[in-house]
Amino acid sequence: MRAGRIRGEDGLTIVEVLVAGIILITGALGVLGVVDAGTRNVFRAEQSQAVANLLQGEMEKLRQVPYEELALTSLPSHATDPADPNSRIASAKFFYTGRNGTGLKPLVYNGGVADGETIEGGTVDPGPTNFQVGNLKGTVYRYVVWDTCPAALCADGRHLKRAVVVVRLNDTASGGTRRYQEIQAQYVDPEVEPAVLPEQDPGGSDNESWTLWLTDTSCDAAERQTPLAGDHPTHNTRGDCADGVQIGSAPGAPDLLWPVAPDEEEDVKYDYATDVEPQSGGDEGLQLLPGGDCNAAATAELAGGATKEPDPHPEAFRRVHRWLSPPVPAHEGEQDLLLTGEGTLSLRTRTLGEAVYSGRICAWIFVRSQSEGSVTDTFAFNLGPPPSLDFTYFAQSWPSTWDEITLPLSFGYADEGGALPLPPESRLGLALSVDNDTPSALQIGYDIPSFDSRIQLATTGAPPPTP
Repeated sequence: MRAGRIRGEDGLTIVEVLVAGIILITGALGVLGVVDAGTRNVFRAEQSQAVANLLQGEMEKLRQVPYEELALTSLPSHATDPADPNSRIASAKFFYTGRNGTGLKPLVYNGGVADGETIEGGTVDPGPTNFQVGNLKGTVYRYVVWDTCPAALCADGRHLKRAVVVVRLNDTASGGTRRYQEIQAQYVDPEVEPAVLPEQDPGGSDNESWTLWLTDTSCDAAERQTPLAGDHPTHNTRGDCADGVQIGSAPGAPDLLWPVAPDEEEDVKYDYATDVEPQSGGDEGLQLLPGGDCNAAATAELAGGATKEPDPHPEAFRRVHRWLSPPVPAHEGEQDLLLTGEGTLSLRTRTLGEAVYSGRICAWIFVRSQSEGSVTDTFAFNLGPPPSLDFTYFAQSWPSTWDEITLPLSFGYADEGGALPLPPESRLGLALSVDNDTPSALQIGYDIPSFDSRIQLATTGAPPPTP
């Protein structure tokens, strides 16, 4: 009989076929998930590049506007949605240093008043202006504010303006909701002579912007290390350059702020904190552990100063990381080179394991000088309300995939009318920490083209320091 022959033959039962089908479908779903994640990451990277190009293009257009016309055609309206850049408007002022409400300055707009005179002739459209680049859609916002001009440069407070351009992308099915990005630039009245201007190095300009990239090379090196060293434990950066590279509780050299961007051929991601392993095999860049209250004196002590003693807490060096520039070269004249009190810190960052949680990062800017073997760090003073020594960036939802955040910097120094002096042989310093209101560590990527974390600062005119 046919039934008997089938029973005697080898074959697959219905249950086995079903199990095989389930395994096949599960594997296919896994592959599709990987492909989908890769596609989304590529799409987000393309978005970031397109936004950066758009921001630069908008700022270049503003550079062509005469100073007297650099004013908004109308006063933009306040928005209640914190995701809307106009939420930073307060009456006729704008919180230019942060989305969390810092750095309030008067807007420059037609119909406004400055020094008793009504402003008119402004040609800058505040927006929002819709745009489309390929499949990318979004909105451009523009702001112009009166900026604080250091007494060493301006005798009047109406000779310096700051333009802020913001790009907000529309929500997309594949990219989700993206935080808006911005760019800022200062504009000096060309008709006004500076009150005091320090002597310049030969070939220097009256105003020059420094860009210094965060590297994984210790500051005792004569130049940035290339090729990079690869994966390694966290550098202890709480000492001085002469201490060299150290790991563990022994204080070592801070890493180097380097004036040259990473080479395009070195775009390989490394783990700079193999001793901090919150996720297996998924770490890239530096993992900074939450390290206490940013405004607390104890945290500031970790951010500045060079110590010879082992760390008081075994995790101290994993909670604050520091960088130093090469020494500032000697320059002609009796007056020091000045940082004019303005700049931008751009960081590539993400949460651990693409988790969703809030985050707050803290930054300190300082000048390190040495005399007879002692090290002194002088902190820049954050002028944004409330006044503090640190600069903070908070996000209710920290980027879960690699993205760039930007901290506008506005700082002062009492003896120089708002500017920060850089004496010969001193070093510019940067310290980063994660506030203790952040549930887990944050990752900071740097030292390769796709992770180009950097600090940009305006100076009174001299090239960035090199060894």
